[in-house]
Amino acid sequence: MGNQPTYPPNPPSPGAPSPYGQPPQPPAPGSGTPYGSAPTPTQQSPRPKWKTALLATGAAVVLLSVSTGTAWFVATTGTPGGGITAFGDGGGDGAEWDVPLPNAGSWDFTTALAFGSWLTDKVVIRAQKDGVLAYDLTSGKRSWGIPSPGAQLCGATPDLSGGKAAIAYGSSNSCDHLAGIDATTGKLTWKIKIPAEKSNLANSINVPRIMSAEGVAVTELDDAVVAYRLSDGHKLWSAAASADDGCHIKDINTAATRVAVILDCTFRGGTRLQYIDPKTGKITKQATLGQLSLMTSLLSASPAIIRSESGGQNNFTVYSDAATKVTEFKTPEVDMLAMNTVAMVNGLFEQRRYTIHGDRLYLATFPENVPQSMRSRNKALAYDLKTGKQLWESSGTHDTILTYVRADDQGLLAVETGDRRDLAPRLIRLDAATGKATELATLPQKYGTEAEKARVFERNGVVITVPWTSVATRYAVTYVNTKS
Repeated sequence: MGNQPTYPPNPPSPGAPSPYGQPPQPPAPGSGTPYGSAPTPTQQSPRPKWKTALLATGAAVVLLSVSTGTAWFVATTGTPGGGITAFGDGGGDGAEWDVPLPNAGSWDFTTALAFGSWLTDKVVIRAQKDGVLAYDLTSGKRSWGIPSPGAQLCGATPDLSGGKAAIAYGSSNSCDHLAGIDATTGKLTWKIKIPAEKSNLANSINVPRIMSAEGVAVTELDDAVVAYRLSDGHKLWSAAASADDGCHIKDINTAATRVAVILDCTFRGGTRLQYIDPKTGKITKQATLGQLSLMTSLLSASPAIIRSESGGQNNFTVYSDAATKVTEFKTPEVDMLAMNTVAMVNGLFEQRRYTIHGDRLYLATFPENVPQSMRSRNKALAYDLKTGKQLWESSGTHDTILTYVRADDQGLLAVETGDRRDLAPRLIRLDAATGKATELATLPQKYGTEAEKARVFERNGVVITVPWTSVATRYAVTYVNTKS
């Protein structure tokens, strides 16, 4: 396959030519805006520049989508080609560093749209629209970078598996290639062409959903599921719902050793839950489901949790490893909006505000305004998956938005996002049994709201925030060692 282009350890100095045919980098932070001046028209990258067009009617925003993929209605400038946009060098002393986000504060929410973020022992990695960038955890210096092999990235596996991941890429109207990444070396290890659904609309693109199991990348598009080996891109199996039988895939999710699918077959036995072996494609378990609402999603593959919404009320059904029903319970309206999109995206694997550990399901209420303040707040809800009972409700330690980091035996680790004016973000823990909130650390005031729609990692007191888009954010990555 040959050597893939990678970034030098540090970005070129302002005004210096890029090794990939890029224009000179914008001036360093401190000149122009607080985050560096935007390039002049003559400095703009030859790559296409995409902007999502949202149609606003009164107070409502109408978001457009097509078929089962993503619809990005965009305006383009420039010509195809070029390399990845250098975000700059985080720098830092090992206690705190950050990477400025291009176009922060503007209405261009898609330039730095992230499709995935991954953490290793040495680097934090951001897979974004124009490529993949890795930053050294200690210094914040850029360790490596891979420009998008095509005009743009259009997807990524949510997590690493054995230090490997997959990205999807393509042209302005087709997301039709998959590539493997070795997170240790920063190299593309393979590239293949994959089935794709081209859009019939100008300036739009349909994106396949990409998920990961143990050593496997799983894609789903247009009622077809295909699995590829992460080590070499070898196609392991494929399965397609048959329109002739009136079947279609309602939703899909993955776990380390399982692909779970809700298959709706109107004329062939109704709706079914299927467990599939990710390495062989064989159906291992199957269960017949009852009538499901149009708003139905598969929150988890292991355990399998199906959520249906109707009339503002949610119904959750939990299934065992044998695909038998464990429990079914209802909840008030909860926040299930995707955090990783700026438009309605059916193709991307949606990242939502919930997490699961053992027999606990942690949900979040919809945000509401805090009186006499310019911020919002939500509450964490804990449910017992064996009984369906609500265990507790918690607002944390302050009135603000809670973003979940992870759940473990001790409870729920979360970030109170705060704001940049008068409430610093905090790392907190909510007790698994009682929901009692304990503050673990206070983060710098300037990072308030950065975690509101972001992937947040925590390891040994280090908090790393990687926002999905530039909405309410200024940084592509923030790193805070709360013990320093």
